Amino acid sequence: MSDWITTRNSLRSIAGSDWLDSGVADAIKEAASVYIACSGGADSVFLALYFSGAEWRDKITVLHFNHKLRGAESDEDERFVRNLCDCLGLDLVVGAWAHSGTEPPVTEDAAREARMQFFADALGKGTYHSIILTGHHGDDVAETLLMRLSRGSGLQGLCAPRALSTGTGGLRFARPLLTLQKDELVGWLREANSTWREDESNRSSRHYRNRLRKKVIPEWEIASERPIHAGVTLSRRLLEEDWQALDVAFEAAWTEIEDGREPLRLADLLALPRAFQRRAINRFVLDAVGSPVALPMLDSILESLVSETPFKKSIEDSLWIEMGEDGVMRISSKRCSDRWPVQALPLNATLFFPDLGNLMACDSILGQELLEKVRAGAVSHEKQVYLGIEEKQRPALQVRLWEPGDAYQPVGRKSPVKLKELFIDRKIPREQRSILPLIVHSNGDILWVPGLPPNQNYLLTENATRALQLTYEK
Repeated sequence: MSDWITTRNSLRSIAGSDWLDSGVADAIKEAASVYIACSGGADSVFLALYFSGAEWRDKITVLHFNHKLRGAESDEDERFVRNLCDCLGLDLVVGAWAHSGTEPPVTEDAAREARMQFFADALGKGTYHSIILTGHHGDDVAETLLMRLSRGSGLQGLCAPRALSTGTGGLRFARPLLTLQKDELVGWLREANSTWREDESNRSSRHYRNRLRKKVIPEWEIASERPIHAGVTLSRRLLEEDWQALDVAFEAAWTEIEDGREPLRLADLLALPRAFQRRAINRFVLDAVGSPVALPMLDSILESLVSETPFKKSIEDSLWIEMGEDGVMRISSKRCSDRWPVQALPLNATLFFPDLGNLMACDSILGQELLEKVRAGAVSHEKQVYLGIEEKQRPALQVRLWEPGDAYQPVGRKSPVKLKELFIDRKIPREQRSILPLIVHSNGDILWVPGLPPNQNYLLTENATRALQLTYEK
Protein backbone atom coordinates (compact mmCIF):
# COMPACT_ATOMS: atom_id res chain seq x y z
CA MET A 1 0.00 0.00 0.00
CA SER A 2 1.41 3.37 -1.00
CA ASP A 3 -1.06 5.86 0.54
CA TRP A 4 -0.82 5.07 4.25
CA ILE A 5 -1.62 8.70 5.16
CA THR A 6 -5.07 8.45 3.55
CA THR A 7 -5.63 5.09 5.24
CA ARG A 8 -4.66 6.54 8.63
CA ASN A 9 -7.00 9.50 8.30
CA SER A 10 -9.83 7.25 7.18
CA LEU A 11 -9.26 4.83 10.05
CA ARG A 12 -9.29 7.56 12.69
CA SER A 13 -12.56 8.89 11.29
CA ILE A 14 -14.14 5.41 11.23
CA ALA A 15 -12.95 4.31 14.69
CA GLY A 16 -13.63 7.56 16.53
CA SER A 17 -12.39 7.86 20.11
CA ASP A 18 -15.21 6.62 22.35
CA TRP A 19 -13.49 3.25 22.83
CA LEU A 20 -10.25 4.73 24.24
CA ASP A 21 -9.99 4.46 28.03
CA SER A 22 -9.41 7.89 29.56
CA GLY A 23 -6.77 6.57 31.99
CA VAL A 24 -4.78 5.07 29.13
CA ALA A 25 -5.13 8.25 27.08
CA ASP A 26 -3.85 10.35 29.99
CA ALA A 27 -0.86 8.03 30.56
CA ILE A 28 0.10 8.27 26.90
CA LYS A 29 -0.18 12.07 26.86
CA GLU A 30 1.92 12.41 30.02
CA ALA A 31 4.76 10.13 28.85
CA ALA A 32 7.91 11.83 27.58
CA SER A 33 8.25 9.23 24.81
CA VAL A 34 5.73 6.82 23.31
CA TYR A 35 6.78 3.53 21.71
CA ILE A 36 4.50 1.31 19.65
CA ALA A 37 5.33 -2.40 19.49
CA CYS A 38 4.47 -3.34 15.91
CA SER A 39 4.79 -6.85 14.54
CA GLY A 40 2.93 -6.07 11.32
CA GLY A 41 -0.23 -7.86 12.45
CA ALA A 42 -3.68 -6.28 12.36
CA ASP A 43 -3.76 -5.11 15.98
CA SER A 44 -0.32 -3.47 15.98
CA VAL A 45 -0.89 -1.90 12.54
CA PHE A 46 -4.06 -0.38 13.98
CA LEU A 47 -1.99 1.11 16.81
CA ALA A 48 0.57 2.62 14.44
CA LEU A 49 -2.06 4.06 12.14
CA TYR A 50 -4.41 5.41 14.78
CA PHE A 51 -1.91 6.93 17.19
CA SER A 52 0.37 8.37 14.51
CA GLY A 53 -2.46 10.78 13.77
CA ALA A 54 -2.70 12.04 17.35
CA GLU A 55 -1.50 15.46 18.46
CA TRP A 56 1.56 13.96 20.15
CA ARG A 57 2.73 11.94 17.13
CA ASP A 58 6.17 13.61 17.25
CA LYS A 59 7.13 11.64 20.36
CA ILE A 60 6.25 8.24 18.81
CA THR A 61 8.85 5.60 17.93
CA VAL A 62 7.88 2.21 16.52
CA LEU A 63 9.61 -0.94 17.81
CA HIS A 64 9.79 -4.04 15.64
CA PHE A 65 11.43 -7.25 16.86
CA ASN A 66 12.27 -9.84 14.19
CA HIS A 67 12.20 -13.19 16.00
CA LYS A 68 13.77 -14.87 12.94
CA LEU A 69 11.53 -17.91 13.45
CA ARG A 70 9.66 -17.98 10.13
CA GLY A 71 12.50 -17.48 7.66
CA ALA A 72 11.58 -15.26 4.72
CA GLU A 73 8.16 -14.52 6.25
CA SER A 74 9.78 -12.92 9.30
CA ASP A 75 11.96 -10.75 7.06
CA GLU A 76 8.92 -9.78 5.01
CA ASP A 77 7.17 -8.67 8.23
CA GLU A 78 10.13 -6.40 8.92
CA ARG A 79 10.04 -4.92 5.40
CA PHE A 80 6.31 -4.29 5.76
CA VAL A 81 6.78 -2.40 9.04
CA ARG A 82 9.68 -0.39 7.61
CA ASN A 83 7.52 0.72 4.67
CA LEU A 84 4.63 1.59 6.98
CA CYS A 85 6.84 3.78 9.17
CA ASP A 86 8.56 5.44 6.20
CA CYS A 87 5.19 6.43 4.74
CA LEU A 88 3.83 7.66 8.08
CA GLY A 89 7.05 9.50 8.94
CA LEU A 90 7.56 7.52 12.14
CA ASP A 91 10.91 6.72 13.71
CA LEU A 92 11.62 2.98 13.79
CA VAL A 93 13.93 0.79 15.87
CA VAL A 94 14.39 -2.79 14.67
CA GLY A 95 15.90 -5.64 16.63
CA ALA A 96 16.55 -9.26 15.70
CA TRP A 97 16.89 -12.41 17.76
CA ALA A 98 20.34 -13.95 17.44
CA HIS A 99 18.88 -17.43 17.51
CA SER A 100 19.28 -20.38 15.18
CA GLY A 101 15.71 -21.50 15.78
CA THR A 102 16.91 -24.99 16.58
CA GLU A 103 19.14 -24.93 19.67
CA PRO A 104 18.19 -24.15 22.32
CA PRO A 105 14.59 -24.87 21.33
CA VAL A 106 12.16 -22.02 21.02
CA THR A 107 9.59 -21.59 23.75
CA GLU A 108 6.95 -18.90 24.07
CA ASP A 109 8.62 -17.75 27.29
CA ALA A 110 12.05 -17.56 25.65
CA ALA A 111 10.65 -15.52 22.75
CA ARG A 112 8.93 -13.15 25.18
CA GLU A 113 12.13 -12.69 27.22
CA ALA A 114 14.07 -11.86 24.06
CA ARG A 115 11.42 -9.32 23.05
CA MET A 116 11.43 -7.71 26.51
CA GLN A 117 15.21 -7.41 26.39
CA PHE A 118 14.94 -5.68 23.01
CA PHE A 119 12.43 -3.21 24.47
CA ALA A 120 14.73 -2.50 27.44
CA ASP A 121 17.71 -1.94 25.14
CA ALA A 122 15.70 0.31 22.82
CA LEU A 123 14.40 2.52 25.64
CA GLY A 124 17.71 2.64 27.53
CA LYS A 125 17.76 5.13 30.39
CA GLY A 126 14.44 6.62 29.31
CA THR A 127 12.48 3.62 30.61
CA TYR A 128 10.72 5.35 33.49
CA HIS A 129 9.62 8.34 31.43
CA SER A 130 8.38 6.32 28.45
CA ILE A 131 5.45 4.04 27.71
CA ILE A 132 5.12 1.12 25.27
CA LEU A 133 1.81 0.53 23.50
CA THR A 134 1.01 -3.09 22.70
CA GLY A 135 -1.79 -4.52 20.60
CA HIS A 136 -3.48 -6.74 23.21
CA HIS A 137 -7.22 -6.64 22.59
CA GLY A 138 -10.39 -7.97 24.21
CA ASP A 139 -10.00 -11.50 22.83
CA ASP A 140 -6.64 -11.80 24.61
CA VAL A 141 -8.34 -11.34 27.98
CA ALA A 142 -10.30 -14.62 27.84
CA GLU A 143 -7.33 -16.56 26.48
CA THR A 144 -4.96 -15.23 29.14
CA LEU A 145 -7.46 -15.91 31.92
CA LEU A 146 -7.88 -19.56 30.88
CA MET A 147 -4.14 -20.07 30.48
CA ARG A 148 -3.39 -18.72 33.93
CA LEU A 149 -6.25 -20.57 35.60
CA SER A 150 -4.93 -23.85 34.24
CA ARG A 151 -1.38 -23.13 35.41
CA GLY A 152 -2.34 -21.74 38.82
CA SER A 153 -2.41 -17.99 39.36
CA GLY A 154 -3.44 -15.47 41.99
CA LEU A 155 -5.32 -12.21 41.60
CA GLN A 156 -2.43 -10.34 40.02
CA GLY A 157 -2.07 -12.97 37.31
CA LEU A 158 -5.79 -13.38 36.68
CA CYS A 159 -6.36 -9.66 36.09
CA ALA A 160 -3.86 -9.60 33.23
CA PRO A 161 -3.52 -8.16 30.68
CA ARG A 162 -4.13 -4.82 32.38
CA ALA A 163 -4.66 -1.51 30.61
CA LEU A 164 -1.58 -0.10 32.37
CA SER A 165 1.22 -2.11 33.95
CA THR A 166 4.90 -2.00 34.84
CA GLY A 167 7.12 -4.90 33.88
CA THR A 168 10.65 -6.10 34.54
CA GLY A 169 13.24 -3.35 34.69
CA GLY A 170 10.58 -0.66 35.04
CA LEU A 171 9.20 -0.99 31.50
CA ARG A 172 5.79 0.69 31.42
CA PHE A 173 3.09 -0.71 29.14
CA ALA A 174 -0.26 0.59 27.91
CA ARG A 175 -2.83 -1.59 26.16
CA PRO A 176 -5.34 0.77 24.55
CA LEU A 177 -7.24 -1.94 22.65
CA LEU A 178 -8.50 -4.06 25.56
CA THR A 179 -11.99 -2.59 25.15
CA LEU A 180 -12.14 -3.81 21.54
CA GLN A 181 -12.46 -7.28 20.07
CA LYS A 182 -10.36 -8.53 17.17
CA ASP A 183 -13.32 -8.56 14.78
CA GLU A 184 -13.96 -4.84 15.45
CA LEU A 185 -10.33 -3.96 14.74
CA VAL A 186 -10.23 -5.99 11.55
CA GLY A 187 -13.55 -4.54 10.41
CA TRP A 188 -12.33 -0.97 10.85
CA LEU A 189 -9.04 -1.72 9.08
CA ARG A 190 -10.84 -3.25 6.11
CA GLU A 191 -13.25 -0.32 5.90
CA ALA A 192 -10.22 2.00 5.83
CA ASN A 193 -8.69 -0.12 3.03
CA SER A 194 -5.72 -1.11 5.17
CA THR A 195 -3.49 -4.15 4.84
CA TRP A 196 -1.48 -6.05 7.44
CA ARG A 197 0.62 -9.18 7.81
CA GLU A 198 -0.80 -12.57 8.81
CA ASP A 199 1.36 -14.88 10.93
CA GLU A 200 0.56 -18.41 9.77
CA SER A 201 1.84 -19.82 13.07
CA ASN A 202 -1.29 -18.32 14.68
CA ARG A 203 -3.31 -20.93 12.79
CA SER A 204 -1.28 -23.81 14.20
CA SER A 205 -2.51 -25.85 17.17
CA ARG A 206 1.01 -26.25 18.53
CA HIS A 207 0.66 -23.24 20.83
CA TYR A 208 -1.53 -23.37 23.93
CA ARG A 209 -3.08 -19.95 23.26
CA ASN A 210 -4.03 -20.96 19.71
CA ARG A 211 -5.75 -24.12 20.92
CA LEU A 212 -7.80 -22.11 23.39
CA ARG A 213 -8.72 -19.58 20.71
CA LYS A 214 -9.71 -22.16 18.07
CA LYS A 215 -11.29 -24.89 20.17
CA VAL A 216 -12.03 -24.06 23.79
CA ILE A 217 -13.47 -20.54 23.63
CA PRO A 218 -15.94 -21.32 20.78
CA GLU A 219 -17.22 -24.31 22.79
CA TRP A 220 -17.41 -22.12 25.89
CA GLU A 221 -19.62 -19.65 24.03
CA ILE A 222 -21.86 -22.46 22.76
CA ALA A 223 -22.25 -23.82 26.29
CA SER A 224 -23.00 -20.36 27.75
CA GLU A 225 -25.35 -19.50 24.85
CA ARG A 226 -23.94 -15.99 24.70
CA PRO A 227 -20.70 -14.20 23.76
CA ILE A 228 -18.35 -14.52 26.71
CA HIS A 229 -15.96 -11.62 26.04
CA ALA A 230 -18.01 -8.90 27.74
CA GLY A 231 -18.40 -10.97 30.90
CA VAL A 232 -14.75 -11.98 30.95
CA THR A 233 -13.64 -8.38 30.44
CA LEU A 234 -15.82 -7.29 33.35
CA SER A 235 -14.43 -10.10 35.53
CA ARG A 236 -10.89 -9.03 34.71
CA ARG A 237 -11.65 -5.46 35.76
CA LEU A 238 -13.26 -6.58 39.04
CA LEU A 239 -10.32 -8.86 39.82
CA GLU A 240 -7.95 -5.95 39.23
CA GLU A 241 -9.94 -3.79 41.65
CA ASP A 242 -9.74 -6.52 44.31
CA TRP A 243 -6.00 -6.98 43.74
CA GLN A 244 -5.39 -3.24 44.09
CA ALA A 245 -7.46 -3.11 47.29
CA LEU A 246 -5.49 -6.00 48.79
CA ASP A 247 -2.22 -4.33 47.90
CA VAL A 248 -3.25 -1.13 49.68
CA ALA A 249 -4.24 -3.10 52.79
CA PHE A 250 -1.02 -5.12 52.69
CA GLU A 251 1.15 -2.01 52.45
CA ALA A 252 -0.37 -0.76 55.69
CA ALA A 253 0.23 -4.12 57.38
CA TRP A 254 3.79 -4.35 56.04
CA THR A 255 4.68 -0.89 57.35
CA GLU A 256 3.50 -1.95 60.78
CA ILE A 257 5.30 -5.32 61.01
CA GLU A 258 8.52 -4.17 59.35
CA ASP A 259 8.97 -1.17 61.63
CA GLY A 260 12.60 -0.71 60.62
CA ARG A 261 13.65 -4.26 61.59
CA GLU A 262 15.62 -6.28 59.06
CA PRO A 263 14.67 -9.81 60.21
CA LEU A 264 11.13 -10.99 59.48
CA ARG A 265 9.61 -12.61 62.56
CA LEU A 266 7.44 -15.71 62.58
CA ALA A 267 5.04 -14.25 65.13
CA ASP A 268 4.41 -11.23 62.90
CA LEU A 269 3.79 -13.41 59.88
CA LEU A 270 1.42 -15.82 61.60
CA ALA A 271 -0.76 -12.88 62.67
CA LEU A 272 -1.39 -12.05 59.00
CA PRO A 273 -3.90 -13.59 56.55
CA ARG A 274 -2.34 -16.15 54.19
CA ALA A 275 -2.49 -13.72 51.25
CA PHE A 276 -0.51 -11.16 53.28
CA GLN A 277 2.01 -13.81 54.40
CA ARG A 278 2.67 -14.55 50.73
CA ARG A 279 3.18 -10.88 49.94
CA ALA A 280 5.35 -10.33 53.02
CA ILE A 281 7.78 -13.13 52.15
CA ASN A 282 8.00 -11.95 48.56
CA ARG A 283 8.65 -8.38 49.71
CA PHE A 284 11.26 -9.55 52.23
CA VAL A 285 13.17 -11.51 49.56
CA LEU A 286 12.68 -8.86 46.87
CA ASP A 287 14.17 -6.17 49.11
CA ALA A 288 17.14 -8.44 49.93
CA VAL A 289 18.05 -9.93 46.54
CA GLY A 290 16.12 -7.91 43.94
CA SER A 291 13.91 -10.73 42.64
CA PRO A 292 10.75 -12.45 43.94
CA VAL A 293 10.43 -16.04 45.13
CA ALA A 294 9.32 -18.70 42.63
CA LEU A 295 5.75 -19.83 43.36
CA PRO A 296 6.58 -23.47 44.26
CA MET A 297 9.28 -22.35 46.70
CA LEU A 298 6.95 -19.74 48.18
CA ASP A 299 4.31 -22.41 48.82
CA SER A 300 6.95 -24.60 50.46
CA ILE A 301 7.98 -21.73 52.76
CA LEU A 302 4.36 -21.04 53.70
CA GLU A 303 3.81 -24.69 54.64
CA SER A 304 6.86 -24.53 56.90
CA LEU A 305 5.42 -21.42 58.55
CA VAL A 306 2.16 -23.20 59.33
CA SER A 307 4.01 -26.04 61.05
CA GLU A 308 6.29 -23.51 62.78
CA THR A 309 9.32 -25.66 62.02
CA PRO A 310 12.82 -24.28 61.27
CA PHE A 311 13.78 -24.46 57.60
CA LYS A 312 16.48 -23.54 55.12
CA LYS A 313 15.56 -23.25 51.43
CA SER A 314 17.47 -22.15 48.35
CA ILE A 315 15.93 -19.11 46.66
CA GLU A 316 18.71 -18.15 44.26
CA ASP A 317 22.22 -19.14 43.33
CA SER A 318 24.18 -19.26 46.62
CA LEU A 319 21.36 -17.54 48.50
CA TRP A 320 19.14 -19.14 51.12
CA ILE A 321 16.11 -18.16 53.14
CA GLU A 322 16.07 -19.72 56.57
CA MET A 323 14.21 -19.60 59.84
CA GLY A 324 15.87 -20.78 63.02
CA GLU A 325 14.63 -21.90 66.40
CA ASP A 326 14.35 -18.24 67.40
CA GLY A 327 11.49 -17.74 64.91
CA VAL A 328 13.36 -15.15 62.85
CA MET A 329 13.60 -15.33 59.05
CA ARG A 330 16.88 -14.34 57.44
CA ILE A 331 18.62 -14.34 54.06
CA SER A 332 22.02 -16.05 54.03
CA SER A 333 24.67 -16.58 51.36
CA LYS A 334 26.66 -19.42 52.92
CA ARG A 335 26.68 -22.79 51.22
CA CYS A 336 24.67 -25.64 52.68
CA SER A 337 26.23 -29.10 52.78
CA ASP A 338 23.21 -30.90 54.23
CA ARG A 339 21.12 -33.31 52.20
CA TRP A 340 18.13 -31.45 50.91
CA PRO A 341 14.56 -32.83 50.85
CA VAL A 342 12.54 -33.85 47.80
CA GLN A 343 11.64 -30.79 45.72
CA ALA A 344 8.85 -30.17 43.21
CA LEU A 345 10.09 -29.19 39.74
CA PRO A 346 7.46 -27.02 38.02
CA LEU A 347 7.73 -25.92 34.42
CA ASN A 348 9.59 -22.68 33.74
CA ALA A 349 10.98 -22.30 37.25
CA THR A 350 14.64 -22.71 38.20
CA LEU A 351 15.70 -24.74 41.23
CA PHE A 352 19.05 -23.96 42.86
CA PHE A 353 20.95 -26.65 44.75
CA PRO A 354 23.59 -26.66 47.50
CA ASP A 355 26.32 -27.69 45.03
CA LEU A 356 25.71 -24.38 43.21
CA GLY A 357 23.98 -26.18 40.35
CA ASN A 358 20.58 -25.17 38.99
CA LEU A 359 17.90 -27.09 37.13
CA MET A 360 15.10 -25.94 34.87
CA ALA A 361 12.25 -27.77 33.12
CA CYS A 362 10.26 -26.30 30.24
CA ASP A 363 7.80 -27.38 27.57
CA SER A 364 9.65 -26.84 24.28
CA ILE A 365 8.48 -26.68 20.69
CA LEU A 366 10.53 -28.89 18.40
CA GLY A 367 11.58 -27.95 14.89
CA GLN A 368 12.37 -30.78 12.49
CA GLU A 369 16.10 -30.05 12.56
CA LEU A 370 16.30 -30.19 16.35
CA LEU A 371 14.14 -33.33 16.50
CA GLU A 372 16.45 -35.11 14.08
CA LYS A 373 19.54 -34.04 16.04
CA VAL A 374 18.10 -35.26 19.34
CA ARG A 375 16.96 -38.60 17.91
CA ALA A 376 20.34 -39.08 16.25
CA GLY A 377 22.11 -38.52 19.57
CA ALA A 378 23.82 -35.34 18.33
CA VAL A 379 22.73 -33.34 21.38
CA SER A 380 24.84 -34.07 24.46
CA HIS A 381 22.95 -35.26 27.51
CA GLU A 382 25.62 -34.02 29.90
CA LYS A 383 23.70 -30.85 30.69
CA GLN A 384 20.47 -31.03 28.70
CA VAL A 385 17.94 -33.59 27.52
CA TYR A 386 14.67 -33.58 25.56
CA LEU A 387 12.12 -36.17 26.61
CA GLY A 388 8.85 -37.37 25.14
CA ILE A 389 5.99 -37.43 27.63
CA GLU A 390 2.83 -39.01 26.21
CA GLU A 391 0.34 -37.41 28.60
CA LYS A 392 -1.48 -34.35 27.34
CA GLN A 393 -0.69 -32.74 30.70
CA ARG A 394 2.90 -32.81 31.90
CA PRO A 395 3.50 -35.03 34.95
CA ALA A 396 4.28 -33.65 38.38
CA LEU A 397 8.07 -33.79 38.34
CA GLN A 398 10.15 -34.13 41.47
CA VAL A 399 13.87 -33.78 42.18
CA ARG A 400 15.68 -35.73 44.87
CA LEU A 401 19.09 -37.11 45.76
CA TRP A 402 20.50 -40.57 45.07
CA GLU A 403 19.37 -43.35 47.36
CA PRO A 404 20.81 -46.90 47.63
CA GLY A 405 19.17 -49.23 45.10
CA ASP A 406 18.12 -46.48 42.64
CA ALA A 407 18.03 -47.82 39.09
CA TYR A 408 16.56 -47.02 35.67
CA GLN A 409 16.96 -48.09 32.02
CA PRO A 410 19.33 -45.58 30.36
CA VAL A 411 19.52 -45.09 26.59
CA GLY A 412 21.44 -47.96 25.00
CA ARG A 413 20.68 -50.51 27.73
CA LYS A 414 18.15 -53.34 27.46
CA SER A 415 17.31 -53.44 31.15
CA PRO A 416 17.50 -51.22 34.26
CA VAL A 417 20.95 -50.49 35.69
CA LYS A 418 21.78 -49.31 39.19
CA LEU A 419 22.93 -45.72 39.44
CA LYS A 420 25.99 -46.79 41.36
CA GLU A 421 27.17 -48.83 38.35
CA LEU A 422 26.49 -45.93 35.97
CA PHE A 423 28.42 -43.53 38.20
CA ILE A 424 31.39 -45.90 38.17
CA ASP A 425 31.18 -46.45 34.40
CA ARG A 426 31.08 -42.70 33.75
CA LYS A 427 33.86 -42.04 36.29
CA ILE A 428 31.71 -39.54 38.16
CA PRO A 429 33.66 -38.57 41.32
CA ARG A 430 32.33 -40.01 44.56
CA GLU A 431 31.81 -36.56 46.10
CA GLN A 432 29.56 -35.54 43.18
CA ARG A 433 27.35 -38.64 43.27
CA SER A 434 25.66 -37.63 46.50
CA ILE A 435 24.71 -34.13 45.28
CA LEU A 436 23.59 -34.75 41.69
CA PRO A 437 19.83 -34.17 41.33
CA LEU A 438 17.62 -37.05 40.14
CA ILE A 439 14.65 -35.90 38.06
CA VAL A 440 11.75 -38.24 38.77
CA HIS A 441 8.40 -38.77 37.02
CA SER A 442 5.21 -38.78 39.13
CA ASN A 443 5.05 -42.54 38.56
CA GLY A 444 8.44 -42.97 40.24
CA ASP A 445 10.55 -43.43 37.08
CA ILE A 446 13.95 -41.75 37.08
CA LEU A 447 13.91 -39.62 33.91
CA TRP A 448 17.44 -38.28 33.98
CA VAL A 449 20.52 -37.62 36.09
CA PRO A 450 22.85 -34.89 34.78
CA GLY A 451 25.92 -36.50 33.24
CA LEU A 452 24.08 -39.76 32.52
CA PRO A 453 21.91 -40.81 29.55
CA PRO A 454 18.16 -40.19 29.86
CA ASN A 455 15.59 -42.93 30.40
CA GLN A 456 15.22 -45.15 27.33
CA ASN A 457 11.44 -45.28 27.78
CA TYR A 458 11.00 -41.53 27.34
CA LEU A 459 12.81 -40.91 24.05
CA LEU A 460 11.22 -38.68 21.41
CA THR A 461 9.21 -40.32 18.64
CA GLU A 462 9.84 -39.45 15.00
CA ASN A 463 6.60 -37.42 14.91
CA ALA A 464 7.13 -35.47 18.14
CA THR A 465 6.39 -31.75 18.00
CA ARG A 466 6.96 -30.91 21.66
CA ALA A 467 9.38 -32.09 24.32
CA LEU A 468 10.03 -31.81 28.02
CA GLN A 469 13.37 -29.99 28.10
CA LEU A 470 15.53 -30.42 31.21
CA THR A 471 18.62 -28.25 31.63
CA TYR A 472 21.20 -28.49 34.41
CA GLU A 473 24.00 -25.96 34.85
CA LYS A 474 26.71 -25.42 37.45
